[in-house]
Order: sequence, then structure tokens, then C-alpha cells
Amino acid sequence: MLAGCACFLAGFGWLALAHADSGYVTGVLGPALLIAVGIGLTFPTLMAAATADAPEDEGGIVGGMAATANQVGGSVGLAVLATVAMEAGGSSRAALAAGYDLVFLVAAGLGLAIAVVSVLLPRHRSG
Repeated sequence: MLAGCACFLAGFGWLALAHADSGYVTGVLGPALLIAVGIGLTFPTLMAAATADAPEDEGGIVGGMAATANQVGGSVGLAVLATVAMEAGGSSRAALAAGYDLVFLVAAGLGLAIAVVSVLLPRHRSG
């Protein structure tokens, strides 16, 4: 979890440093790859934690609810962050890029919040 959250912080922080004239590899591809690694390390762990103590006969329901919450949360989060970018930025390329700088910093903060909350996740029990 912590490694995935570190990837979120690094990737979204890197994206916040990009500007309207940044190149694709250094401004988009590099940070996107870091974020993708963060997603791969974080989301399966969160799903496993969500379904860890579910009764065997209710595992499908619990997994479905967790997947639905993931989809709805992502959709609502994207809508909110896109609105923040438009309101904080403007119509020009540079102004919109500045609005997304704020959004990427907020996303990095969410990665930090996930890292803090991950301390509360159930630990693997031996035996």
C-alpha cells in the first residue's frame, strides 16, 4: 500500500510540475506510468481488505459492493476534479494547465490520505 501511495504522490506531483509546453515523455508519459504502478499496487490491496472478513456465502455481494463503490467513487471524483480544474483555470491553454496543477496536487494529497488510512487496514494473520 505504502509503495503504491508513494507512486501516486510522485506521479501526481510530477504532473503538477508540467506546463502547457511540456513534452509528452517528461510531462505526461513518465508521471502516468508512475500513477499506473500506484494503481496496480494499491487498488487490489484495497479490494482484498474490503473482502477479507466477509462470510463465505456473502463474498460475491461484498466484492460487488466494493467494486461498485470503486466505480462510483472514481466517477464522482473525476467529475469533481474536472470541475475544480475548469473553475481554477480558464479557457486558455496556460490557464487550464494551471487549473490542472491544482487538481494534481489534490490527487497527490488523496494519495497521502490513502497512505495514512492504510495503517488501519487489517494485517495478515498468521495461523
